[in-house]
Amino acid sequence: MATLPFQAAGIEDGREAFAARFSRELEADGYPANPSNWLHHVDETAGKALPVEVVPRGMSVLVIPGIFGDCVDEQSLPFSDGIARERPANYTEGYAHYRASLGSVRAIQLSGRASSASNAVLLADEVQAEAQRAGVEAIVLVAYSKGLPDALLALDVLRREGRLPSELKALVSISGVLLGTPIADRYQRLHDSLAPLFAPLGCSQSAGGEVASLTVRERLPWLVARRLPERIALYSVVAHAERDAVSPGLRHFHDLLATLDPMNDGQVIAGWSLLPGSTLLAEVKSDHWTYVLPLSGHPSLLVRTIASPADFPRAAFFRAVVKSVVQDLQR
Repeated sequence: MATLPFQAAGIEDGREAFAARFSRELEADGYPANPSNWLHHVDETAGKALPVEVVPRGMSVLVIPGIFGDCVDEQSLPFSDGIARERPANYTEGYAHYRASLGSVRAIQLSGRASSASNAVLLADEVQAEAQRAGVEAIVLVAYSKGLPDALLALDVLRREGRLPSELKALVSISGVLLGTPIADRYQRLHDSLAPLFAPLGCSQSAGGEVASLTVRERLPWLVARRLPERIALYSVVAHAERDAVSPGLRHFHDLLATLDPMNDGQVIAGWSLLPGSTLLAEVKSDHWTYVLPLSGHPSLLVRTIASPADFPRAAFFRAVVKSVVQDLQR
């Protein structure tokens, strides 16, 4: 491992262009068109000069949730509308508000308490099936948190088995656990001893390996030993926030990570989640949950208590992410 400025690590800086696009999406949703309210290291940017992106017909956006994602999936899937529904309806209907602007968007239903290796097999089949669906010409994967190692292992499965579909065009990491998180290394043994005993909220039963998949001990050697698919465009979004702006349920973990790097989101160190060879779209002023999951509206009092009550324009942000990828792919 080497700690380098991201430009020296072969990562392209797409923050200014993304901020301009986000500005326009903010204005469309009735927010002040000032992305610096939500993003680090950007100035107030007017996005009106950008060309209007038209998401091409045949585009499919697949969202991959993170660890424990099925504990709250009846209401809080990544960038969903925050309306409670019985599963699996939320995996499609939670994204209905994007259909007019982005086309086909849905989340992949995986176990929130299974290893990345286990989920990768299921995800690989889902991606291949999506590529074979009538009318699908391009697939963009948006992988959140543990969804990133799940996705990377799935791509490796597809590559090794010779069935990586040409329709798969891009992978976007949203606070992805690329190099692992020291939190997992510290608490894996405790989690593994307690996990079989309970399934809180709506969680699935633990199949084992979910936290081990997030350890530095597993993730770093995996990345060293493998090459990412070269023809798939890669994008990264990271987040970091001051301790007082972090959700109550993440402050202890923020403090632990801050002993290594204060630029963390309460689960992941920002610099450890940058995909090599990717374009950095944004550094978000948020913790790991707030800009992705609408937890503050969850029906469970426990969930609302550990979540931040802060507002975040998730729909505008998600549209800006997808449209940035579409524009870049067309370029």
